[in-house]
Amino acid sequence: MLVSTGRSRIALALGLVAVLALLGTSSAGAAGRITALGAEPSQQWHHDFDLSWPLSDDIGIAGPTNQPPPQVPTTVVLGPGEYFSVGQSATSPNGWYRLALEPDGRLVLRATDDGLGLYGALWSTGPYEPRDPDHPAMPLLVMRADGELALYDTAHLGFGEAGSSGEAAQLWTTDTRSESGASLLLGDDGVMSVVTPQGQALWRSGNAAPDVGITRSRHVIYDRGGQWVWLVGADGSVIDSYPVSGHSESPAPGRYTVTSKSEDAISYNWLVTMEHMVRFTTDEDGDWIGFHSIPRGWKDRPVQSEADLGEFGSLGCVRQRDDKAERLYEWASIGTPVVVLA
Repeated sequence: MLVSTGRSRIALALGLVAVLALLGTSSAGAAGRITALGAEPSQQWHHDFDLSWPLSDDIGIAGPTNQPPPQVPTTVVLGPGEYFSVGQSATSPNGWYRLALEPDGRLVLRATDDGLGLYGALWSTGPYEPRDPDHPAMPLLVMRADGELALYDTAHLGFGEAGSSGEAAQLWTTDTRSESGASLLLGDDGVMSVVTPQGQALWRSGNAAPDVGITRSRHVIYDRGGQWVWLVGADGSVIDSYPVSGHSESPAPGRYTVTSKSEDAISYNWLVTMEHMVRFTTDEDGDWIGFHSIPRGWKDRPVQSEADLGEFGSLGCVRQRDDKAERLYEWASIGTPVVVLA
């Protein structure tokens, strides 16, 4: 695998191509020399990127236009800078779902009987133990202006720092970030989401994970059409879910497993590098397809922005926000099931 970063990785890749061309060796010999120099052999190149080299500074990189999903009526629960205190609640437009910050400090999404009565919880932040039994927590849910939805203990001494980070008083967070102006929405489909002003979902409540029939085993679900990934624990709980950028037709829907991983990787045509590669299949030409960070190319520039995640943008691999790619890399072991939905 590549061990250098940024421009040095691109320079190394181009240098290797030039050297191999001059040597005129066989493909087997070339692969051996690449391996000896610390790069990945040709059969492990990754099918993500396909543009002519070199790239000029003004070239925009974009994939096919993503078709918007059918619009679901939603309630704006919290706008930028707004908050929920204990006892407050919001209901979906059809009245079938209710989100409330309950007295025990949990943020809970419940199904209702057309708004006539509360039933089982669909999703919850879970219980927590007060840090100081003599001073019970005073929870507050805040839709931060930077896109972070966070639950704070206002009784904690660190809450005064909530305007900057609030980490000391933070009880739970969606771990999102974006341009300012994100809002918390609750839809008629029972899905709670944090959405940017442009309509890009940054986070969805765990109850939205599809049932793919896998039990007692952690697994990854990739919705190719919706450009979304779920990490599901062995107990069925959703560990994380977030938007990604892949291809509209590849890989084919089906069941796969994680076959290999590497911290650094390079595209099949040596144009871009990526980190935290988690491979699970190959394309028809034998090029690897996997999950990884947003690729970086000419002048170490990312080929797309985080705001573009959720739209089609690669030739097969699945691009993730850098920190999400690292988390999946650490969470998924060799053999972890991967389910691709159409």
